[in-house]
Amino acid sequence: MEATPVTESMRRPRASPLAINAAAIGAILLRDIKLRAGPYYTGFLMILLMPLAHILVVLIAFRIFGRLAPQGTDQVVYFGLSVSPFVIYAYLSRQIVTSLAENRPLLYFNRVKIFDILLARGILEATNSVVVFFILVCLLAVYSTDFSPRDWPGMVFAVAATIYFSFSWGVANALIGRLLPVWYIFFGLSMPLFWIVSGIVFFPTAIPDPYDRWLALNPLLQCIEWIRYAYYEDYPDKLLNIPYLITFATVCLAVSLVAERLARRVLLTN
Repeated sequence: MEATPVTESMRRPRASPLAINAAAIGAILLRDIKLRAGPYYTGFLMILLMPLAHILVVLIAFRIFGRLAPQGTDQVVYFGLSVSPFVIYAYLSRQIVTSLAENRPLLYFNRVKIFDILLARGILEATNSVVVFFILVCLLAVYSTDFSPRDWPGMVFAVAATIYFSFSWGVANALIGRLLPVWYIFFGLSMPLFWIVSGIVFFPTAIPDPYDRWLALNPLLQCIEWIRYAYYEDYPDKLLNIPYLITFATVCLAVSLVAERLARRVLLTN
């Protein structure tokens, strides 16, 4: 009788650390979508309608109080574009800050890292922000007979920079809140402050020196000024400083990543 040759079982190649992180982020992202959208994904309507309703309420309030547009002739277009960066910042950064608390049980798995949770929530909220801004632009184009942006790519980059800054700032505050839970209260209270000092309710370039330069240190004001500058033909760029905005967001994110790595054990046990 012939002996049957014995062959070794094929071993699956070991996954790389990058593939493991990508799989973890994808799983967390799907979990967030499922939890927020509900079993029939009807929650997506609320995810989209809440930011749009926020913008609509602000526009109605400005209309009732008779606020005139400092630039251009269309009040709705001016304030709609001005409010959109703040709405993106408010919803995206807040969701980033609360993501660690909402996904805390996932940290008991060794494969799940803190930044995986933050990045997964950031991808979801960034996608939501893009959809909300696209819907807003469509509504403004339909409502206004003179909707003609001067620089479409500039508006796209302004929205991308707003998302980048909101994510970076949200990550920093999420890590601080993880160590000091009382920080969540301070972060929530900062929203009205950002609303006041970001140039939505006043014309930033009309502020005299040196107070206008101090206000220009606010990155969210830079986002709003950038989107206005990209839309209007003759909008002043006196306070606009794009390298400062990108540098601020990058440094904020880099410091947060280094701090998360150095204090990972404390963050996981807290």
